Amino acid sequence: MAGFRPGFRLVNAFLTPGVGARTLQYQSVRYLETGPKGTYIAKKIPAYVTLQAGKTYAWCLCGLSKKQPFCDGAHKTTEFKPVRFKLDETKKAFLCQCKQTSNRPYCDMTHVSVMMNSFKNKIIGNKK
Repeated sequence: MAGFRPGFRLVNAFLTPGVGARTLQYQSVRYLETGPKGTYIAKKIPAYVTLQAGKTYAWCLCGLSKKQPFCDGAHKTTEFKPVRFKLDETKKAFLCQCKQTSNRPYCDMTHVSVMMNSFKNKIIGNKK
């Protein structure tokens, strides 16, 4: 298929006037899995970050943000809202990026079962 690029979708094709050359415009496509809680799985490993005292953070819950693990406003097309939090002291923490944690926004190791289920589904098929 002419012009096919894996991981991208064709959004526009047109001829350049006077040249006859075809110009193709592509948009990158992200393939995201949906987890058991209905949110998208951004990554299957947590982010190790330094969180500053007194600063308000917005942790991405929907999984669509391109600034993981933090919100960039991409949730506006979903029912999910970011989790806002503020710390009294500066600390380093693992923030969840699989979005399936029960201890939002912190990682509770749920990504391990998310990974195992993902691998299982790829090996034997998605049978629920």
